[in-house]
Amino acid sequence: MADVGIDDDFIAALRSQITPGTSALFVMSRDAVLDKVKAAFPGEKPELLFTNLNDDQEKALREAFAE
Repeated sequence: MADVGIDDDFIAALRSQITPGTSALFVMSRDAVLDKVKAAFPGEKPELLFTNLNDDQEKALREAFAE
């Protein structure tokens, strides 16, 4: 994923925080308001991790998942 703007350090951080038996939800969004995203999970304590992609990186990521 480094070639689409998600660097190895970010991936390693995710890997270390997602433990066996738990879940992760990955969302690609434009203009997301983190407080509103967190509020969408009432009664839960979500930990939000994020990264920003430029337009070219976003396009490459969308193409990678479309394959």
